[in-house]
Amino acid sequence: MTPATVEGAVIFSDLVGFTEFNGARGDAAAVDVLDRHRALMDDAIVASDARVVKELGDGLLVWATSPAGALRVATRFLVGLLDARAAGTFPLAVRIGVHAGTVHRRGDDIVGQTVNVAARIVNLAGPGEILVSDQVLDGCAELGSLAVRSVGPTSVKGVAETVWLHRVELTGDPAGLL
Repeated sequence: MTPATVEGAVIFSDLVGFTEFNGARGDAAAVDVLDRHRALMDDAIVASDARVVKELGDGLLVWATSPAGALRVATRFLVGLLDARAAGTFPLAVRIGVHAGTVHRRGDDIVGQTVNVAARIVNLAGPGEILVSDQVLDGCAELGSLAVRSVGPTSVKGVAETVWLHRVELTGDPAGLL
């Protein structure tokens, strides 16, 4: 049976320094951070078309039905996390990668090259950074109070063609995102 294919966008988030945090603070503190990471993402996807597909260790795989929706969720998530860090209620930084294209549904899971590329993009992002592919920007009619800086074409492990990446920067009122 061929899995159903759908168009949309994949968001990966990854906690920076989680393994070291876990080693220094212990499993109970690590689980608390994972729970708060998930809660911040859940807050970001409220009233959106996105859903958390699964938790992957110290990361999350999120699916949105459109690139604009994915970018909206990613920026809301980052704003929430930055606010929590500033308030001293979240100890770690996050990196975020977003890529758009076709995925294959397998039950509640999604698989395919779009997922693979998004996973590679998140690994290239720095702490507190959102990296997106050209395919994400192509699917966004407007960017609201976001600035986008080109990183350029990037070789991505396991992917034959280069991926053109862009760094998304929050420049204005977070309420005005997209």
